[in-house]
Amino acid sequence: MAVTTDNIRDLLNRPRGLNEATITEYITIRTEQVTKTSRKTTSSGLAADSTNAVTTAQKESAIKALVCVDCLQVLIDTSPSYVRDSEKKENDIRLSAQLNSFTKRANDLLAVVQEKGGMAVLTKLKTTKTRQSE
Repeated sequence: MAVTTDNIRDLLNRPRGLNEATITEYITIRTEQVTKTSRKTTSSGLAADSTNAVTTAQKESAIKALVCVDCLQVLIDTSPSYVRDSEKKENDIRLSAQLNSFTKRANDLLAVVQEKGGMAVLTKLKTTKTRQSE
């Protein structure tokens, strides 16, 4: 299953004022970003293990959340063009709350797809000699 404009519209509760081409362009941009930054199954370490490999569903979830953030930002920036003055304040509050929620979700999902969130970082610790007092 690929990320579609209908997926994004459904996640955002079918907002008016959101252009189909805008969603498509953001899907293209974010797909490229997630594909480039996701850990590869061919790399050494834990990602090579199939239990720790990034799944297509994880990538798509990250893409959807990132595209929703982009689209919400567009809606906030362009809301004066399609919202009446009487509805502006309510609309801005709702879109800002959605933006904050999706931003947190997108960052969490992107971290899982990238090295830092989905794979343990192995560090080498030096041993030290300690002296115990009697």
